[in-house]
Amino acid sequence: MTSVRETSATPPPSAPAPRGPKCNGPGCGKPIVHIPGKRPKVYCSPACKMRAKRAIERASETTTNGAGQSRPEPKSNAGFSSKGKSPSTAGQSAAAEAAKPTGGQPKTDPRDERFARRDRHQTVSLNEAFKGCGTRLTAGTAEVMWKPGEATIGNTCRCNNVHTCPWCMSRILAVRGSNVQLAADGLADAGYGLHLGTNTLRHFERMAFGTVRKGMRHGLVAVLHDGWKGAYGSSGRRWRTMRDDFGIIGYERAFEDTFGWGSGWHLHWHTLWVTREVLTPDAQAAFRDALAGAWAAGVESAGGYTVSETCDRPECSCKGKGHGTDLRPLNGMDAAEGDAGKQARYLYKDGDKTKGGVAKIGLELAGQNFKAGRGDDRMGPLDLGDAAAAELQRLGRPGPFVEKYREREFGVFQVRKHYRSQNLNRLIKELGIQQDVRTEEEITDDTEGLVAIAVIPAYIWYRYIARIAGRRLDLIKVAEAYGLPGVRRLVESWGLVWGKDVLDPPAPEAPAAPGDLDADQMKFEVMSEEEATFRTARRKANEARTEELAASLDRVRQPKQEATRPTISLRKPLKPKPVTTEPKTPPPGAASTTCRRCKGKLAPVLQPWGQHPGDCLRVDTEAA
Repeated sequence: MTSVRETSATPPPSAPAPRGPKCNGPGCGKPIVHIPGKRPKVYCSPACKMRAKRAIERASETTTNGAGQSRPEPKSNAGFSSKGKSPSTAGQSAAAEAAKPTGGQPKTDPRDERFARRDRHQTVSLNEAFKGCGTRLTAGTAEVMWKPGEATIGNTCRCNNVHTCPWCMSRILAVRGSNVQLAADGLADAGYGLHLGTNTLRHFERMAFGTVRKGMRHGLVAVLHDGWKGAYGSSGRRWRTMRDDFGIIGYERAFEDTFGWGSGWHLHWHTLWVTREVLTPDAQAAFRDALAGAWAAGVESAGGYTVSETCDRPECSCKGKGHGTDLRPLNGMDAAEGDAGKQARYLYKDGDKTKGGVAKIGLELAGQNFKAGRGDDRMGPLDLGDAAAAELQRLGRPGPFVEKYREREFGVFQVRKHYRSQNLNRLIKELGIQQDVRTEEEITDDTEGLVAIAVIPAYIWYRYIARIAGRRLDLIKVAEAYGLPGVRRLVESWGLVWGKDVLDPPAPEAPAAPGDLDADQMKFEVMSEEEATFRTARRKANEARTEELAASLDRVRQPKQEATRPTISLRKPLKPKPVTTEPKTPPPGAASTTCRRCKGKLAPVLQPWGQHPGDCLRVDTEAA
């Protein structure tokens, strides 16, 4: 929450100093106004906040290095490695050494930064799939894959997690961002209306992130999903009316979350709405109001707090309509030319909010001042992971940042980072707009087109490479720069023996001729006539055993049926023969109403036989 600066002029020096809160920025001291119910503001503007932050950093550096001393420069030892540094020795990492700052900004390779970030976040994570990304082997060996200017480690796992893994996230979201930009450009050229919307929840620090797992559904993430379903679900009457009134074809939705200690978890949707035609300003305003009303009703029915529908901030961009729902045209009369493809990339921003990688691309292409109102104290998923890893390393035990990171890691399970409605996907296919249809596994697979130049057994991989920080990255960078000779020299510097601990790749097999058969095909090709006859007979015998078992069960269930005695032969087909039984008849003249032996009364069934069955020892009381 933010507050506004007082618009009145600064009082003259002769006037008494105004009472109330003032800006804590260095050399500022301007009075600030606190809005009732809002979080108190410390600085009058983001510029003062950044000046104060830089002053604190300078003071900490002076305290650490001593007065009048500067930070020592890292050593440079030009030599072997691909970045101009010597290869790491046992237990050390050349990739972990920081490059010398140039012009106040460190020179870091984005690939190296993502690699190091993944290693740091894996120390905090409880997700076994993410902890094994890039480390756990899928086969008995690891392979160093190479082609000119590119290298990677083959036979290693990829978690394909777009919520927590910096490595997989950057690759997958880059492809999806390209897809949505191509789709937005194509739809705009075809005359369809594009609108970029945002749906947020009212949130406080005490609220839990929650989860959407079956049987455990709770928290903000559950309200966010249930609110969307209640507001824009295809079966709702409100949605059908809104779809017909504004000609909505479909949407493309992205999930985003940030965290700040002052206000807690901030979960929201970014949506690219597509309409049949470009809306006029009046229709655009009506469309925004309809989306806002549906979202407010859906969130309230899902059990969430009432979303922001009014705003009392002077000159706020929402124009008094609140911040629960925002909608901006991308190709209408109010949109800047060329914003359709640019702001579509905003759906896929993530991670660091101030620098590097996908986040920097997303923020640069989000449009002018689109992030106005967001506090600098908020952290994205990757920022939170960095803070949690640093805290765990400093304290040696989980702290508040680690708990928040693991709470989010548990909560984003089964949350779809990106979703495109079926109608919109069908329209994109009909228009012939080019899209990258690769799966997440295919996107993160970086071994295509590369050949193996070294094979590392599993026990060597885990003991000497995977569990020593920086060695995997060193191996990749040296392979990129120097190929097989560099890899061999590097592993020997670690104390490993080439040919024993690290092996040469197997020689590639010669391609088969068009008419050649492999071993399995040859085995069936040379099958003799006797073997074919035997297999046929064995198949028939197996079928006969099945029929015999079914007949045995039938005889147990229905014993009065005619009994059959099946015979099994490997040479002759099965021909069951019926087994007949001779019926028993009573002897002539034996019929009597009383038993000949005990003189007892007989039942009607026994009267033709004239006696009780078995040994008759009882005496009929009536006859006596």
